[in-house]
Amino acid sequence: MNYIGKKLKSLRQELGLTQTEMAAGVISVSFYSKVERGLNDIGVNDFLDILQKHNVSPQNFFGDYKLEKDNKRKVTMLMHKFVRAAYNNDENEINNIIVELKQVKPRTAFIKFSIVQAKLIKNTNNINKIKSLNKNQKNELKRAIFQKDTEENEYHRIILIANIIQIYSLEEATFLMNSILRRYQKIDNLDKKLMLALSVLIVNYVDWCYRRNKIELCYKPLRYLERLPNDIELAFTKIMGLYFGELINGHKKKGEQIKEILYESGYKSIVKRMNK
Repeated sequence: MNYIGKKLKSLRQELGLTQTEMAAGVISVSFYSKVERGLNDIGVNDFLDILQKHNVSPQNFFGDYKLEKDNKRKVTMLMHKFVRAAYNNDENEINNIIVELKQVKPRTAFIKFSIVQAKLIKNTNNINKIKSLNKNQKNELKRAIFQKDTEENEYHRIILIANIIQIYSLEEATFLMNSILRRYQKIDNLDKKLMLALSVLIVNYVDWCYRRNKIELCYKPLRYLERLPNDIELAFTKIMGLYFGELINGHKKKGEQIKEILYESGYKSIVKRMNK
């Protein structure tokens, strides 16, 4: 029945309703909340009544399960490409991926959040764009990250934080960084996608701290990065962690050697941005 709960939650998000509005007086809000989380089973009659209250047929509710899975896989692949394009400041690729995201149908809550995330990163993917934001725009970005009902998009949320970390004060960013690392202390329980997101966040945060000469803030996140497995998906961020580790320990010559290897490996645009 957890599938039903997840589908109800997805529908509610698409309709823009609160849990109270979604329950529609058919069942209690507390019971409905547990249905979404897979803790309670909903009766067939109550389930059908809720759908009827919102003019949704059972056929439309269940839809094409295979299409939904395929779309989720496609969006995740596009977001992986998008993160690389944003890191390389490849504006053409960024715009092309956003166009592809918009073409994915039906536009579920997951896909809507992915599009919002891509647009936010597009508008904040380098320091000059971030500097041009006013206080209200920065606060709007912060609210977007922690909008309700996006916990199933935790990978996307962390990637978003990683890309706009510099809209926060250093104190706010450090608090956020430490909170996230505490939440994901048990590395064995994480999937590779989330590990990748965390590693990107760590590298961007450490880069910012190093630029501000706040070396003492770099050690904890770098130790966490070292604990992540040496999987191929994490190779680049692990190398970047090694690079910053050498710098903060005073081994600048070794740091330069790592930069040379990255440059020769085709990461020229990234090397140019390193410690300008």
